[in-house]
Amino acid sequence: MDNLWKNHITRLKTGLSAQSHGSICSFLTEHTYLAGKRFNFDGHEYQRKILEDGENDIVILKSAQLGISEMSSRLAIAKTALVRGFNTMYTLPSATAMQKFMKTRIDPVISSSPYLRAIVSKDVNSSIVKQFGDSFLYGSGSSVDTQAISVPIDLLVQDEVDNSNPNVLTLFESRLIHSKYKQIIRLSTPTIPNFGIDAFYKMSRRHMAFVKCCHCNEWFYPEYHEHVRVPGFTEDLDKLTKAHFSNPEFLWMEAAVCCPKCSKPVNLGAEHRNWVCENPNDKFVSVGYRISPFDCPDNITAADLVSSSVRYARRQDFANQRLGVPLEDSETSLSMSELQHNIISSGPTGAYANVMGLDMGSVCYATIATVLPDNRLIIIKVEAIPMHLVIERRAQLEREYRVRMTVVDIAPYGETVWRMQQESNNVFAAVYTRSKSIELFKVRDEDENRDKAKSSIKQVNVARDRVFDLIMMLLRSGNIQKVSCDSDVTWAQHLTDQKRVREFDREELVFVWRKSSGVDHWHHSLLYTLVASRMLGVASGCTTPLPLMSTFKVTAQS
Repeated sequence: MDNLWKNHITRLKTGLSAQSHGSICSFLTEHTYLAGKRFNFDGHEYQRKILEDGENDIVILKSAQLGISEMSSRLAIAKTALVRGFNTMYTLPSATAMQKFMKTRIDPVISSSPYLRAIVSKDVNSSIVKQFGDSFLYGSGSSVDTQAISVPIDLLVQDEVDNSNPNVLTLFESRLIHSKYKQIIRLSTPTIPNFGIDAFYKMSRRHMAFVKCCHCNEWFYPEYHEHVRVPGFTEDLDKLTKAHFSNPEFLWMEAAVCCPKCSKPVNLGAEHRNWVCENPNDKFVSVGYRISPFDCPDNITAADLVSSSVRYARRQDFANQRLGVPLEDSETSLSMSELQHNIISSGPTGAYANVMGLDMGSVCYATIATVLPDNRLIIIKVEAIPMHLVIERRAQLEREYRVRMTVVDIAPYGETVWRMQQESNNVFAAVYTRSKSIELFKVRDEDENRDKAKSSIKQVNVARDRVFDLIMMLLRSGNIQKVSCDSDVTWAQHLTDQKRVREFDREELVFVWRKSSGVDHWHHSLLYTLVASRMLGVASGCTTPLPLMSTFKVTAQS
């Protein structure tokens, strides 16, 4: 029997049981290779546990370099190769990253396997798509919506979720609608709490590999700050600096994970581990797995973690990448205490200009602020307005507070914004952009021209994320303040909901602001108010960069 016929028979036999995830493990160890040897799970036993899980919706919260992407790529290949008419989509944050992944992760698995080499199509075998019989494996970036290609899929693997555009990831999920399998795997190192993979993990039945102390039989889940001990060092591990490592008496190489009950070092080997579900009674659809560096003790030791902890400029990066723990810092978001510090008892007195920002929705959120001569803003009024009343109420607020300039969110009620503009010459529609220009906003103010069949335009294009960055700095420097009212708590919640995270904009990794729970309306309203304050007196067709103030000062946050 020749190899082609043997491979055909093997594929048919394995395909009959391919929905058994145990057969996936068998296929990977029998037909795929790593570094010239048959693939195995030695030292990475947690991979087998995940692969043998028969659930259709799996979430993996992990630290970096633990072999989870390696496992996921092999799973994608195996499912596509074994199940007839089965389409898989594997996504990474950018198209370039995905093409590199195909060449460095997917292609070596195929080329090293006689079985896979025999069944992969020679005509459809690129860095974008590969064909195995009548099944296809697609690779795509997830930074722009055009990358969510319109093909039906059965398995969706979303890698590096936290650096991907969440709106585009949702578009990919729609590709599963008509599949009878509807399988999805999300995996990522975390960034901040309640965002991205951490949010998905919290909405799952969460599994963690507990360890049993070989001295006193205590079961516990190993955590870096709670259980790692360095002989002779009794302070918090976050207080370590590079200076400690220059001291020959600092025994960092003897760091170990110690039992919380008997304080003795524990053995983290697979024979001492057991998976425990934290919330077995919750009715979540997803099954979650938390994979930490302590799950891979043959490759990552406690001493490795202690040593690497001082090599990161940000404590958040160490927590995210090495520990697989979400963490928030001053670069990530505003804090409630910062905002409370900017709430004052009374507003300014005197004849100053007032401006308004309006975030549109089923409930519209208005912010009115006084602009002081040095460009400081004092928020004197915030109000939530039902959509059916917003046209009338905006006009009332404009008259009552003598508002000189208003900027309104054009989406999703463009017709309503147009009606406002018919009532007032100083209402501009805001459009968010990701311009790389030095300008933070650009005004278009063009009169109607009947001869050219051209309507009037009153629009301002706003570099959304960079203006949110500026708002953060202005609040911290005291250049935006708010007069106290009954809505202070809700207002502060809106401003702390959005988080500043790293995300790919096509092929460039940039900072963007993303909402976490969806209640961020007064944050957007404040942005429109700030832009309105810099548009006072704009001339027709002008382009105005948002100026920094001479009194600008950034206060360092711990």
